[in-house]
Order: sequence, then C-alpha cells, then structure tokens
Amino acid sequence: MTNAGVTRWLFEASAGLYAWMTAQPPWRDSCRRLMAGLPLADHTLRIVDLGCGAGSSTLELSRHRPHDSVVGVDFAGRMLRCARRRARGAGLDEPRLTWVRTDAAHLPFRANSVDAITGHSVLYLLPDRDAVLQECLRVLRPGGRILVMEPNERPVRVRDVVALSADPRFLLSIALWRPISRLYGRFAPASLEAVLRTAGFAGCEVSEAMSGLGLCASGHKA
Repeated sequence: MTNAGVTRWLFEASAGLYAWMTAQPPWRDSCRRLMAGLPLADHTLRIVDLGCGAGSSTLELSRHRPHDSVVGVDFAGRMLRCARRRARGAGLDEPRLTWVRTDAAHLPFRANSVDAITGHSVLYLLPDRDAVLQECLRVLRPGGRILVMEPNERPVRVRDVVALSADPRFLLSIALWRPISRLYGRFAPASLEAVLRTAGFAGCEVSEAMSGLGLCASGHKA
C-alpha cells in the first residue's frame, strides 16, 4: 500500500480517536493561532479549511469567525461524519458552516472565489503537495491568504511538551504526531517558507508555535 493509501486508511479508521485527542486546549489554541493571520473585512469572507479531519480546526474557525462562511474539506468520510456530529452538538450547523468530501488537489470551488485557506497538519501528509498548493492558488482571490500549521523538524524537550499541557489527550496526540511526522517529513522554517514561495505565494512568513512543536506559515496570492 502506498503512503497515500496508508494515510487514507488511517484517517478513516481513527476518526473517533482523532476527535478525542484533538479536543483539548493546546490543540484548540494552535487552531486559533492560525486565525491570527486571517484578514478583517466588512463583508462575509469565505474560508476553506483543508484536511479538516474531525473538525477541530474548522469548529474553532466557525466559533471565532461568526460572520464568515467556513467550509471544512477532507477526503475521509468518517472524519467528516464525526465533524458534523461535533458541529451539531456545539450548535454550529449549516448553512454558515459546511463540509465537503473531496481530494485537496481537486477543490470544487470556482477560480478566485475563496478569501482564505487554512490547514492544520496537512501539507506534510500530502503525496502531491505542489498540486494541492496550485489548486489553492487557483481558488483564492487575488490577495487571498493561505495559513498553515505544520510539524517542526527541530527537537523539542519532553519537559517543554509537558509544560505546555499534561492533558493525556494532548500527550497522546504529540506521541503520535512526532513519529508520524518524522516518517512523512517535517519542516524547518526555511523549508516551509520555500514550499509556499516556490508554489507562487507572496509575502511568506513562518514562526514557531506550540513551544516549538509546530510552525505557523502564511502567504498570499499576488
């Protein structure tokens, strides 16, 4: 089975566990960190959350951007069903919040129709990262922003992880995230910036997050 096939099987099989692991404060804080780069506007923005999984990042977007339209996108049907249940339980239901099952390399949106794209722990898993980023450029409006959180390649001390949170859900999520991201490939700040810049994004910036566990990166469509 290819890496892409393993990833698809893993995410289909682990939807419930993934939802439980990511429903904790540090993970939600990292999702909110992504939002810091979202544009402010006097009109409704259309925001697409790539690889939304069980919905943690998408739900945070919807909670904190109540006047915007948020679309969660993922290829795993079980993840999306879990996300929908969580959204209903939180009182965050359609039409402002919607979910789409699709491949990120073939987004069902018109060109120049999206104001912002977010992604939490998505790029490092993609078998064809360049195709997905080109698709993001296609659907973003001129000036539209991409904001991603990805695993950082530098070592992080165990005591720094525990200092961030001793929540068992958080510790388990990091215990899985670190070896999986090492297998697929983590980023350094310079390499993540280069990925976005090479894809055609302008004004790319990268900073550390989650006590160095993650990297937040942003750029915009010229």
